[in-house]
Amino acid sequence: MLTRDIAQALSARIEGDGAIEIDRLVHPAQAERPSDLAFAMSSDAAAALSRSKAQAVVVSAKQPMPSGFRAVIAADETRMALAKLTALFAPRPDGAEGIHPAAVIAPDAVLGEGVRIGAFAYIGARSKIGAGTAILPHVTVGSDVSIGKEGLFHPGVRIGDHVVIGDRVIVHANAVIGSDGFSFAPDLNSPMGFKPGVVVTRIHSLGNVAIGDDVEIGACSTIDRSTLETTRIGRGTKIDNHVHIGHNVVIGESCIVAGMTGVSGSVTIGDRVRIGGGAGIGDHVRIGDEAVIGGGSGVGVNVEAGAFMLGYPAIPLQRALERMVYLNRLKRQHEKVDNMASRLDALELSFKK
Repeated sequence: MLTRDIAQALSARIEGDGAIEIDRLVHPAQAERPSDLAFAMSSDAAAALSRSKAQAVVVSAKQPMPSGFRAVIAADETRMALAKLTALFAPRPDGAEGIHPAAVIAPDAVLGEGVRIGAFAYIGARSKIGAGTAILPHVTVGSDVSIGKEGLFHPGVRIGDHVVIGDRVIVHANAVIGSDGFSFAPDLNSPMGFKPGVVVTRIHSLGNVAIGDDVEIGACSTIDRSTLETTRIGRGTKIDNHVHIGHNVVIGESCIVAGMTGVSGSVTIGDRVRIGGGAGIGDHVRIGDEAVIGGGSGVGVNVEAGAFMLGYPAIPLQRALERMVYLNRLKRQHEKVDNMASRLDALELSFKK
């Protein structure tokens, strides 16, 4: 790819040679050959430019144009530039070229044009795989599954029966979509507790999971199927590694769910919600559009649209910050109380004399 084509893809300004052939995106300190493109839009990376062997660089349009390079591309927005560049230079995943002879595919499964299926993958009865989708080795796709076009399913992914997945979905290694929900009788949250002789009886999950277009699901994450309806993940939502999403959950569009988050059953999450790592969401909670849940928070009540909740239990951000301030003052308050107590003791002793 030529430097002028890269600049065009970024809608960025270029100074110098637009005909340099580029085949790799690197940190300035890692540049080793003329075809390397150094990404130097952070202050730390820009400081490394003076020692870089790169001939072509991408810098922030807000900083001075560096000298000594054959081509300099000046982009406006750092994160978006990085997203576009990494997409341009992302390698094609290995392990699935055409249909591997060791793959097991049901005779009535339907594969779109250009589908790639790796060794030891399994495609169940009546399942449909959209054009250009890559199923890498050791992936299991159950029966009656529908997967859209241009998806990517990494090794070890398990997809249960009747799951519906949209276009351009990426699922990372060892994620499980469509496992049974954690649902039993009597109610696990019963205030009466479990008495001697109780029999915990499984409630079967007869529903399914529906994943919207452009969703990404991290490694080792799990999404349970619903009891009778559908567990839903909205278009454009991104789910990190080691996230659990319980049965009957509905998550809206363009949400971010960071790693180690646990979402209990029957939770409803609106659009564009951001959930920090290690958060826990209690069952049947509703979270409004564009709310933010801070990392490590425990949410046990409904959250209004646009609210920022933090803490365990989670409370509005301003209250949480006030609580932190007061906690930091406690030592000083204790010292004051101890000092007052000592003075009172001394005063009482003087009266007794």
